[in-house]
Amino acid sequence: MYAKTIRAAFISSMPVLMGYLTMGMAFGILLATQVRAANGFTALVMSIFTISGSMQFAAVDMLRNSENYSLLLTALLALMINIRYAVYGLPFLRIFRPYVRPLRWYLIGTLTDETYAIETQDKRHGKDKQIYLFCVAFFDHMYWVAGSVIGAVLGKMIPLAWTKGIDFAMVALFIVVLVDLCREKANHIPAVIGGTVTAGVLLICLQICPGHINKILLPAMFLVIVILLALKKKLSDREVLQ
Repeated sequence: MYAKTIRAAFISSMPVLMGYLTMGMAFGILLATQVRAANGFTALVMSIFTISGSMQFAAVDMLRNSENYSLLLTALLALMINIRYAVYGLPFLRIFRPYVRPLRWYLIGTLTDETYAIETQDKRHGKDKQIYLFCVAFFDHMYWVAGSVIGAVLGKMIPLAWTKGIDFAMVALFIVVLVDLCREKANHIPAVIGGTVTAGVLLICLQICPGHINKILLPAMFLVIVILLALKKKLSDREVLQ
């Protein structure tokens, strides 16, 4: 009955398939080679329940150097890395309400960057829309799960020396996203603030506590969020004028 809608959701998700398979494989290989006890099952469980590529990449370092991360620090990092999803979810509060609770929770949990981009473009209504949104979220989720498991299995067979630099994959992805946003948006102030604050925190850390340079993410993200919230009105007015 809804075969046409399911097919449309699959076609819409095809670009995500290519990205999630490759990025998921990068994560899986990194996990299997950097964390001794990790394997395909570890990647499967993480990808089913975490559903955050950037957090999963960060989790590899957390698992590898668990003595440097307390439960509180881990929770704060997860909040800072994934806080953007809270903003994404606001427009979907009304849209997700008709779903039964398990499906509603699943849709909320799987609202990644790419899934959000696809779902916001949809113009369907009623039951057709509900089926479409669920299928897009499910397909995207399965692409990531498949990619990470394949990567973890391959990671156990690949020499460690061959994986050097693969942890830059997520950084490269966000750089591409940043470049695209800068091309589309006339207001580059948020990007400049992010880069300047991060560079400043890095320089301060190098001078004061060079041994903790790998922990600059949390203070840098906190400062960026505080500054952007303080300048929210001015940035919004500038956006309107442009």
